[in-house]
Amino acid sequence: MERVRVGLIGAGLIGGAHSTVLRTIAGTMPQQLELVAVADPLVENRERFVEWYGYRHAVADPRAVIERDDVDAVFVCTPTAFHAEIVAAAAAAGKHCFCEKPMAMSHAQGREMLAAVRRAGVRAQIGLVLRFSAVYTVMRDLLRTADAGEPVAVVFRDDQVFPIRGVHFSAWRKDRRLTAGGTLIEHGVHDLDLLVWFFGPIARLRAWQQHRAGHPGIEDYVAVELEFASGLRAQLVNVWHDMVQRPSNRRLEIFCQRGFFASDHDMVGDVAVQLGDGAEERLSTREVLDRFAALLARSDSTFREWYAVPYLLQDLAFVEALLDDRNPAPGLEVGLEAQRIAEAVYRAAETGEEIEVSHQSATT
Repeated sequence: MERVRVGLIGAGLIGGAHSTVLRTIAGTMPQQLELVAVADPLVENRERFVEWYGYRHAVADPRAVIERDDVDAVFVCTPTAFHAEIVAAAAAAGKHCFCEKPMAMSHAQGREMLAAVRRAGVRAQIGLVLRFSAVYTVMRDLLRTADAGEPVAVVFRDDQVFPIRGVHFSAWRKDRRLTAGGTLIEHGVHDLDLLVWFFGPIARLRAWQQHRAGHPGIEDYVAVELEFASGLRAQLVNVWHDMVQRPSNRRLEIFCQRGFFASDHDMVGDVAVQLGDGAEERLSTREVLDRFAALLARSDSTFREWYAVPYLLQDLAFVEALLDDRNPAPGLEVGLEAQRIAEAVYRAAETGEEIEVSHQSATT
């Protein structure tokens, strides 16, 4: 493929995030990426995207984008309830797909999506953007290269204002007909995937949940104790609260036999490091970005100034994979595995039982 022509479906918050970085990529490589059309049921939304991001066409019906001959790839940025239908239609029309997380309303529905993509022979990527985070990529590498010994404990907290308010305003997230659930599946699915990416397959788990905000089927607190196949245990807490001025935040702490790594940043920032009997030190944001650049090992520095923006690196990975005629990563199978683990968490929280989570190596 010499050029990727994009159609975007869903002109909301996350659609705007993708459009911002896609416009930047297109400005840098204009002969290889083109923003063609946007679909959204609200006329003011789609017309705004034409004005702000340069889409040439704006329509209400997603199929009007999918069926265009001048669209090669579709970005699916709708509420979760519409992912499966749109991905299946796009794949059947021969369009490559980028699908936002969570993949689907259920693991079973996700399996159907993956089957549709494979049947059509198109390429697809899931929007698990933390895999492109400078902070987490560097922390993952430190686990493998620093003389810290085996991990022995992990504590991971993820908090955010309930996203029907504040900067992440998405009113549909309180409607169980449109969303796969609450804080765990709609936000913490990133965390489940990240933990598997760091530490490998999960063997079993226990979980607890609470519903304080009063939206049926939408939990705002989940605590999970995970045991990995290696024997390592991790504690994950996802919470949606009501503090609009508190930034969306994660804190990850990893304790090893001879080392400690931690960060309060999930995109770009500093990382605390302590090895052996030495004092705790901090890798500055600059040092983290330099290490990240070395790990990316890109052959040119065209996008170096954007290494702090994981959404750009994520979308660039998708575009470059299509241009190179290879499968993008992470693929839908990774999103499906994250969905499977999330369903196990919900089952554990509902039953109060420890749940065995069998490993499916092909998905990671």
